[in-house]
Amino acid sequence: MMTDHPVIPIQFLPIQAGLAVREGLSEETALRSITRYAAEIVGIADRVGTLEAGKDADIAVFDGHPFGYQTHCVLTLINGKVVHDSRKREA
Repeated sequence: MMTDHPVIPIQFLPIQAGLAVREGLSEETALRSITRYAAEIVGIADRVGTLEAGKDADIAVFDGHPFGYQTHCVLTLINGKVVHDSRKREA
């Protein structure tokens, strides 16, 4: 799965996965294509791509289906630390 970045920006990768699902790819395979399989292809699957003990704790939490075009990331953790939390309001 790819977006042809920078022609089609990387933020559209989940939409590309959703389009692949619409054309018959299973949701599980689509999700693995942009997580686990991508990490394996670039040689960093020992650190990222799946949620396992000992790997980097890079996690994104969405407010809807991850392939939905109106879905937003509400929480992002990098190495287990919160780097984005849209639920917190600025004072």
